[in-house]
Order: sequence, then structure tokens, then C-alpha cells
Amino acid sequence: MRIAICDDERDEIAKIQNAIAEIQGNYQVNAYQSGSALLDAVRQGAAYALVFCDIYMKDENGMETAKELQRISPETAIVFTTASTEHAVEAFSIQALHYLVKPVRAEDVIEVLRRLGKKREPRHTLTLCVERNMTVLFQDDIIRVTAQHHRTLITSVKDTMFSIWKPYGEIRALLDDSFLHIKKGVSVNMRYIEKMTAQKCFMKDGSEFLLRRDMAKELRERYYDFVKKDLENV
Repeated sequence: MRIAICDDERDEIAKIQNAIAEIQGNYQVNAYQSGSALLDAVRQGAAYALVFCDIYMKDENGMETAKELQRISPETAIVFTTASTEHAVEAFSIQALHYLVKPVRAEDVIEVLRRLGKKREPRHTLTLCVERNMTVLFQDDIIRVTAQHHRTLITSVKDTMFSIWKPYGEIRALLDDSFLHIKKGVSVNMRYIEKMTAQKCFMKDGSEFLLRRDMAKELRERYYDFVKKDLENV
């Protein structure tokens, strides 16, 4: 497995390298002391299954580096390393595999590899009949499901939409627990929530929804529980 470490401090790079070295396995590790160096290498053909990325680097923001890495190499799993937990929710919003507080230990790397293996397990699907053709969607690619008169509109990644003759309630019943029924006729995939305020839910594709006043607190709690479960695997 090819692994990259992106950190502007050599001592921190060495700690992660030593943690990986304690684990039995065939790991090829490359280190970069800036986000721009990592991104340049990937653009030139370097392929990594896993990247450990520091959030705070001199003159650079590790979050921005990760977002660009996700854009040019979506198959690469990203693990953030940092001295605090203040960016944990933001890390989740770009679907980070894990979020580690320094110093990184061998047991932390083992947990990262376990999560990476789990991520590669078979994905939940949704089978639909679209214009008399059977279509299978991965549920983690679905951004939201909305009622549209007697049809149901399914919005997926890459601006793909499916309009089907099936009640919203029937489709909703087939969704996994990553979906949040945010208001009447609307379910959103919590993986694609950018942020949630006291009144609104903002999605990564730019859409936004008002929260029902009588359910706003419960919806926010469910979302933050989902974030916590994904980051801490509790």
C-alpha cells in the first residue's frame, strides 16, 4: 500500500513513519513538507491509497490541501493529524477517513487501516426502475431524495438526477441510516451536509433547507451523533 505523509515538521513525519513501521505489512511511505508538494506529485501521477495530512502547516491550510486532493484523486483516503479537535466536524464534511490528535501512535494507524478496510466493503445500493430500465445506485452517492407530486426525485453526485414513479415514502423506507428525514418530503444524506445551524441545513452542493422548528434540535443532535460515530467509530 502506498501512503503519503504531509506535514511541515520533520519530527512529526518521523513519528508517523515510526508508527507505520511498527505494523506488519507492505507499506511504501513518501513524505512531503507542504501541501503544494503533495498535490504536485499527485498531479504528476503519484497515486496513494492513504494520506496523513497535517491541518496546520506554515503558510498553508491542510483542509484546503485535502479538498483539492479529494478533487483530483477521489479514491485516496484522507486522515487528518492535528494538535486539537476543533476542526473535527469540518473534517467529516469532506469525508475524512479519520481525525488523529498528535502524537500519532501505532494503534492509531491500525485503527486507520481497519477503517480503510471497512470502507472498501460492499456498499449499500438502491435499485430503481427509471423509464422501464433497472438502475442500481450506490446509496453513498445519493445526496438527497425529495417528493415531487406523485414522483420521487433522487439527486446523486455529478449533478445526476432520477425522477421515478414511486411514492417518496416507499423510497425513504429503503434508505440506510446515513439519511436524515429533514422535513416533509425531503431526506438528505448526512455525508453531504456542509453545516447545520439552528434554523437551516446547508448541503455541499449549495442547496439549503429550513429545519422544522419542532424538530430542529432533534435533527441537529442526530447529525452530530452521526458525525461523532463516523469519526470516533463508537
